[in-house]
Amino acid sequence: MNLFEEFSPVTAQQWKDQIVKDLKGIDFNQLVWKTNNGFDVKPFYTSEDLKENKSPLFSGNHWDICEQINVKDEKKANEQAINALKGGASGLSFYIHKKIDTKTLIKDISLEHIYTQFFISNDCLHVIDDLKEYYGKKNEFDGKIKCFVNIDPLCLFAFYGEWHDDETKDLSTLNKLVHIPVNVSLYQEAGANTVNELALGLAHLNEYFNYFDNNKTLKDKTLHFIFAVSGDFYNEIAKFRAFRKLVALLQEQYATDFPIHIQAQTAQINKSGLDAYTNMLRTTTEALSAVIGGCDSLSVLPFNYGFEDATEFSSRISRNQQHILREESYLDKVADISAGSYYIETLTDQLAEKAWEQFKVIEKEGGFIAGIKNNFIQDMIAKDAEQLLSQVKEGKMILVGVNKFQDPKEKELKNSFLVKSKEDSKPPYQRIKPIRLAHSYEEEKIKVKL
Repeated sequence: MNLFEEFSPVTAQQWKDQIVKDLKGIDFNQLVWKTNNGFDVKPFYTSEDLKENKSPLFSGNHWDICEQINVKDEKKANEQAINALKGGASGLSFYIHKKIDTKTLIKDISLEHIYTQFFISNDCLHVIDDLKEYYGKKNEFDGKIKCFVNIDPLCLFAFYGEWHDDETKDLSTLNKLVHIPVNVSLYQEAGANTVNELALGLAHLNEYFNYFDNNKTLKDKTLHFIFAVSGDFYNEIAKFRAFRKLVALLQEQYATDFPIHIQAQTAQINKSGLDAYTNMLRTTTEALSAVIGGCDSLSVLPFNYGFEDATEFSSRISRNQQHILREESYLDKVADISAGSYYIETLTDQLAEKAWEQFKVIEKEGGFIAGIKNNFIQDMIAKDAEQLLSQVKEGKMILVGVNKFQDPKEKELKNSFLVKSKEDSKPPYQRIKPIRLAHSYEEEKIKVKL
């Protein structure tokens, strides 16, 4: 029996009429709400919302479970990495901002068999040479690059508001790499809405494409992106899917077809030291969005990350959140799970179309570097961040344990994570800095305790 033959088709108008009837004559438009990206969200979607038949955007859904490690002491970082691998991690994400003993850091770690990214700054370029045996080499089993050494001059320029040496020398470090690194996470962490986040990620990539194209070296590159994933569940799923479409469209302009690796990490913008265990719930839905959206590797940051040193418990929980998604929910068994969903497909197209238009606006301003120099990009992000902060303050955006359902028995907060770093000098350009929506509430809590 064909089940679909038992029911007559229903049009979108028939659904609307039924809703109005059941809700006793309510104006249907009252059920439509607008997102921060400027889209109207309807209460339901049907095949009539799709402009064309949709196909899956990626063919597999096996992601690497990563642990993020900030390298302060090489020996301790190595011990953390080994423990993570023993605990079921299949990837490691190292953040390095000083000269290190690389051999000590990677001791007893088989870099040729697991995904690793080493995100470095200009003070530790030696890591590229130290890892030349592994960096950029394809795995013999799946044919993919496993080891990435990421130095992202544009991300560092945007974050610090100045070049490390100068524009020419900083960009020349890209010539040491066999792939193109783009850290998109900074924009969402600074408060950008999703459309602007995608547009900035694309403009960031396009600046690198221009650099390599001008130097006649735009060939044989893998694209490695780092994204933050926040709490807007469906929107974040669509974000990853939309970005794949946007990158494909940009690559058409350059006649390239480079493979893409998307490393996702749970965002810090919506996390809080207030009722900190709630962060576990936030990171779980964020991880689910990233996986369904098609990330290639994922770091779920511990619930107390940024507020105190991660413990063995918090690190284990963050890994096990992903184990449950894989081993108990079987999310790695289906490719592009959301393909065909009327709402997510519609949202994917809306994000891609609007982000492409915003990308063209940035390019008209002269591109990414020019946009930083003339404050166009900073102003764009600041406007989005102001909207988010206002929504939290007015209670339009709920942060459980922060601006609603506060725990009256909350233990005294440590104020170490609220100390603002002092800048010795004022950079020539306005910095793009991460924000946290709960910051003012945490400050107030500490004042009360004091």
